[in-house]
Amino acid sequence: MSNDQASFEAFLQQQVVPLQGRFKEVGIYLTPPAGSDLVPGASLLDPATLTAEITRFGAQIGTTNLRIAGVHWVGQLGYAILPPIELAMSRAGIGLNAALTNLSLVYTAGKPTALVLNDLSDTVVLPERYHGPVPLTAVGRSVGTAEELRTFVLDHLFGQTFLPLIERIHALTQVSRQVLWGQVAYEADLFFQQLVRVEPAAQTTAWENDHAAFFARKTWPVASGGNPLCHPTKTITIAGADGPTTRTVRSICCLIYHVPGSKMCGACPLAPKKERVYAKQASAVERRRELQELQSGE
Repeated sequence: MSNDQASFEAFLQQQVVPLQGRFKEVGIYLTPPAGSDLVPGASLLDPATLTAEITRFGAQIGTTNLRIAGVHWVGQLGYAILPPIELAMSRAGIGLNAALTNLSLVYTAGKPTALVLNDLSDTVVLPERYHGPVPLTAVGRSVGTAEELRTFVLDHLFGQTFLPLIERIHALTQVSRQVLWGQVAYEADLFFQQLVRVEPAAQTTAWENDHAAFFARKTWPVASGGNPLCHPTKTITIAGADGPTTRTVRSICCLIYHVPGSKMCGACPLAPKKERVYAKQASAVERRRELQELQSGE
């Protein structure tokens, strides 16, 4: 690895440091770590390889159900790929070619946890955001606008990685595209939001505009039809004994509660409904108890 390449890799790693308090394994490499378990991204386009990887991940989360394993494998893939690409874009103005054919996945304990980029020759840079140690001209091609940068990232990251994978997982498992995209969209939003939770100063105009371009537009430049990343969460109001409260939940359930021994996730859109049922049941039990006490005192 040349000095420039080593400096650039270190700079890319710096962009994800704020997330590593919670997401310890996220990382990006230009040279595979020694002894790493690598899966070439292009190999996942083969149905047999994809099935094997989903099955391997299913064993990690305790299910042989390919439908559930497929949903959560694509979410875990998001854990490995999304943070370094998103944060390089928003924090440093770098658009990395995250097409499936240009990356490999670093596996840890049977699951993808980090990313290796095979070729940097297609990198783009927005000069007004870039502040890296390597001369901009050595990093990649300049783009003139933030929208051009975002379109590049959306196309390579989602159009050339998640779109073909979701189509193949849908064909393999028959899980709806809506559920699969819901998982990816939630993960993609999670890392944007986590950045500003741990580093509030990161919520700049650039962050706001990038977030809106990904998650607020009803259409997108990647493919025809609606934007499947649009509004991955929603805020709901829940009535309670102490007055109404609000909660942010997923727009689409991730189905994790179907895994034996698992519970609903903390952002499950089904949980408030379940809680209301439990509250009504508890109230009914309490009313019966009070009535019995009154009757026993007569």
